[in-house]
Amino acid sequence: MSVLRRFSRTLSRAPVVYLGLGLLTPLILSSTATSEEIIAFTGYLPPLSINEEEKGIAVELMELVAEEAGLDIKIRFAPWRRAQILAENTPGSLLFTAAYSKKRKEKFEYIAPLLYTESALVTLDEPLDTFEKAIESGKVIGVHLGSQRSQILRRFGFRNVEEIPSAEQISAMLKNGRIDAWYTMSVRASYMFKKQGYDPKTLVIGAPVTHGIQWLAANNDLDPQIKGRLSAAISKVWRDPRYWQIVDRYSH
Repeated sequence: MSVLRRFSRTLSRAPVVYLGLGLLTPLILSSTATSEEIIAFTGYLPPLSINEEEKGIAVELMELVAEEAGLDIKIRFAPWRRAQILAENTPGSLLFTAAYSKKRKEKFEYIAPLLYTESALVTLDEPLDTFEKAIESGKVIGVHLGSQRSQILRRFGFRNVEEIPSAEQISAMLKNGRIDAWYTMSVRASYMFKKQGYDPKTLVIGAPVTHGIQWLAANNDLDPQIKGRLSAAISKVWRDPRYWQIVDRYSH
């Protein structure tokens, strides 16, 4: 059983409190329409959201959510920072996959958790199983530009943090020795190394240092009834056998 599957199953047994951080709002064509069209923004965040052709875990899960909710959801990709701005300024739009933050909570409403993830410090030499060990090592840590992880590292007192625009660039920089470690989802590091033709077996993935919830979030304008439909749909998708078929396909 994959680490992602084990962690997700553990958390999914606990009651979920749906908080508020949103980047979700659909454009309702009319009150009598049989289908509402919603724009859902996401970033280039492999393997959760890859691109229009290759999709990704979260993109395929959103397709199941749209099917279950009976909504016409149009997925739009943009660099992650840009995706958040678009969702914030597009009435009736959605945002996924969004980690929780107090700053986002002021602008958006969280609908429901789409999946659970864990992050580690990934190197090519010694394992870094704690933030304290990473700080002591003095290693340069690469992190995705605009992600919550850069803020987490700085809160813990890291100084050698390099924010990098894409997972492709970060994995190449790790491979070529331009950074010493990558703070990311374990599943992302392995996926990107394999995709770029590197041997994922060369990665030294430390113990998980943080766990995360990847949320479907909504613009504050979203119709409460639509929010309810989406929340209920995600609950059903979690029990759909296709959920883990999708996760496993990108995790191995």
